[in-house]
Amino acid sequence: MKNFLIYVLLLMGAVLPSVAKDRAGHIIAHRGYWKTEGAAQNSISSLQNSYKIGVYGSEFDVHITRDGEVVVFHDDDVDGIKIENANYADIKYKRLKNGEPIPTLQQYLEAAKPLGNMRLILEVKEHIQKSDEDRCIDATLKLVKEAGLTNRTEYISFSKHACDYLVLKSPGAKVSYLNGDLTPAEAKKAGYAGIDYEDKVFKENQTWIKEARKLGLITNVWTVDDLNDINYFFKQGIDYVTTNEPVKAK
Repeated sequence: MKNFLIYVLLLMGAVLPSVAKDRAGHIIAHRGYWKTEGAAQNSISSLQNSYKIGVYGSEFDVHITRDGEVVVFHDDDVDGIKIENANYADIKYKRLKNGEPIPTLQQYLEAAKPLGNMRLILEVKEHIQKSDEDRCIDATLKLVKEAGLTNRTEYISFSKHACDYLVLKSPGAKVSYLNGDLTPAEAKKAGYAGIDYEDKVFKENQTWIKEARKLGLITNVWTVDDLNDINYFFKQGIDYVTTNEPVKAK
């Protein structure tokens, strides 16, 4: 009996670190790892920092300008200039909080190329006109393909139209819906690869993670910074956690 107990303890010692390592590989840095000196949200430095800390993926946001340039930025306007209605020249010389220029998607993807196998979690932002979402997606898919990053790029959006268009234009791509108003079964029927919902949505619908798993859907929760909540969601079987605190989460 004593020898059996020793064997079990040794086995646990071998398994637990690998489980911890596996979970660490299921962290997504929200807008990159920007909570560090010299970085800013959606900057190239925050993308590079995400790779340095060894997370599964780095999330970022894209919009398209009137003249067809896809830019990496969260808000739909820059200093009051609506991106969707502006030419790229109108925002080209604007700066992020760390002094970096607002990156174009092409520049961002170039910077991502040498970053191992880290996934790019690309959010197509909602546009005023659905036709502009289509333009944004068409241009984005083209740039991702030209950069050779198709297999490393996953797509998310609050816009059901954008998710539907991504499924149509890029069969087989990992597309997850963000808005939280579809059941796992509805998301599966729409052809999405996953559901990527706010923490309160999963807490209000406590069977959804299990239902999604049975349907073969990827599950991600955003944006969770409290370590107790992160623990809670992993215990519930969530696949990925998006967080502003990727180092602490790891």
